[in-house]
Amino acid sequence: MKKNKRRLFSKALFKQSCKANGLMWLIITVAVCFMLSCVMLISGTSSISSVKDGVQDTIIQELITSEIKKSSINLDDKTVLGEKEFDTKFTSKFNELNTKENAEQFEAYKNERTNEAYLDGANLVKDYVTNKITADVEKAVLSEKDAIQEEVIALVSNDMNSSDAQNEIATLMGNGKTQLEATEIVKAKYVAIETLKVQNQHIENAKANIISSKQDEYTLEAKSLYKNELEEIENSAKEDITNKFKEMYVIPAYEYACDELKNYYDENSNEYKVTMLTINPNNLLDNEYEKNNEEIPEEYINDFSEYMLNDVESYNENGTQGFSLLQYIENDRDSFRELRSAKACAMVMGAKLNSAEYKTEILNVLKDYKVTEEKYDKMGFDYKNTYKISYESIIEFQNKVNYEYSLIDDETRLNEEAYKEAKTKIHDDLYIEVAGSLLDKLPENVSDGIHELGTMDLYGLIVGSIFFKMAGLLLPIIYVIMCSNSLIAGQVDTGSMAYVLSTSTRRKEVTFTQGIFLAGSLLLMFIFTTITSCVCFAIADVTTDLTYGKLILINLGAFITLFAISGINYLTSCIFDRSKKAMALGGGISMFFLVATMLGLFGSPVIPSVVRIGALNNFNYVSLISLFDVVSILDGGYKWIYKLIILLVVGLLGYIGGSIRFEKKDLPL
Repeated sequence: MKKNKRRLFSKALFKQSCKANGLMWLIITVAVCFMLSCVMLISGTSSISSVKDGVQDTIIQELITSEIKKSSINLDDKTVLGEKEFDTKFTSKFNELNTKENAEQFEAYKNERTNEAYLDGANLVKDYVTNKITADVEKAVLSEKDAIQEEVIALVSNDMNSSDAQNEIATLMGNGKTQLEATEIVKAKYVAIETLKVQNQHIENAKANIISSKQDEYTLEAKSLYKNELEEIENSAKEDITNKFKEMYVIPAYEYACDELKNYYDENSNEYKVTMLTINPNNLLDNEYEKNNEEIPEEYINDFSEYMLNDVESYNENGTQGFSLLQYIENDRDSFRELRSAKACAMVMGAKLNSAEYKTEILNVLKDYKVTEEKYDKMGFDYKNTYKISYESIIEFQNKVNYEYSLIDDETRLNEEAYKEAKTKIHDDLYIEVAGSLLDKLPENVSDGIHELGTMDLYGLIVGSIFFKMAGLLLPIIYVIMCSNSLIAGQVDTGSMAYVLSTSTRRKEVTFTQGIFLAGSLLLMFIFTTITSCVCFAIADVTTDLTYGKLILINLGAFITLFAISGINYLTSCIFDRSKKAMALGGGISMFFLVATMLGLFGSPVIPSVVRIGALNNFNYVSLISLFDVVSILDGGYKWIYKLIILLVVGLLGYIGGSIRFEKKDLPL
């Protein structure tokens, strides 16, 4: 007897409860597990995932493309400003250096070096022509050898008959020579004299004839033969003149403008680096173009040369400083700067987006969309496509902005503030038009809804918020209502409780045993749903935030929720003697919680804002089931812990309160 007073659990009563409610438990458990498997498998393999993935991929593509366009246009805006700053500072320094003294010094050097080159080339041609004419003269004189000899004989014959020749012969004879010897000596003398004279005459005649007939031909021949040498002489002179010009004007202006850019931008900023890449001073950044397989652009200030020379020469022609370079960079340089900047910015964006570091940043930003590196790589944002997107967006934006600027009326242009405001509005409107994503161009509520749909875990929503929090609770709640009523109130109503208590079974033993049965049967039911859900999750092929750990926690949350509801129904079953009253209050409260949860779902944040009815969210504040925070579990948060503790406390209070009430109340006989 003493032992019986201490006993709280009755095996016989527990077996009776199992026998009375076992079939209902089995049917409901099988039904819940079947529905759960259908929901998890169908939603995991149906078009729901495909639609969601399609929307998600579209949003991701739009977001990345839009980000590329926005970043490219922003970078281009700043780079073009940097180019303008460089041009302005370069021109300012050039005009400072372009003094009359420097202009005269450069002109003097230019003339001197040009004359030197001309003389070097002329001497090269002259030597060739002279050698050719000399050779031709020698050939001509050699061909006239017989005629020369005849002329010499005739002239010598005349000379020998002269008185001078006879006197010379007589003198030689007086000196001991014979007449023959004297005659031969004098004759040899005149032969030498006349031969030289005749040959020189023939040479002069041949030279004159050849010069008149062959000089131009030989000159052209020399120029053709020494074409490379003459070009080298000319190019060397031009190069020296160019180097002198650079030394006096270009290099100082270049260095000054580059230094000023460091003040205009932060030297470590991306804008400064891209602007310098665009300008590429002295080809120092050629390697950046080469490593991206891009064509190295022409020297940034090539177009300046003509205008700079005009300004320098104006001092020598007019005696005043010219400003053609300033006019050029202020009025005609925009298109060059824009195109140059567009190519450089597109190259930078293409290289940046495909760097390992930036790819990691992108994947981190897209983590809400469950984008893996493999999935990102399949989207096609490689260097070539990124360059194309960037370049085309910049060019489109530049063209549209320039066109819209040209349409601003003259009255607005005259008002500096109004003109600036008009340009700003045009710029901002076109920025969204060209670079904005699909979400940017839609109404805000529609855009937010599509974004939410893209980031939403539909599988987690269906399994967690719809099934376990609503549909999956319906049959277990019915089981709780019916079972809790049959365990206490039903037996009191039919009189069988009087029979049970007429034995050695105490009231405390009844309430404890029946409470253990009700809570235990629910626990066993959700052990089976946990096993079923894990098996189905292993079979389903779907991208979701849901994990086995979270799935087990959701099942635990559903059990604790049902435990709280069973505590309420157990309390009403213990309070009332009539089963209809117990079912009316306990069942009514339970069904109210479920219906309120269903209505509240359509107003809760888990529903996209496009179809969300905000007012219905108020139902969540009157439903105990709302404490079952599936969203917090799926998000990996911790709010669900204290909420489940509240539900657990509610359930325990219901069981404890029901037991106390049943022990103290008077039972009808």
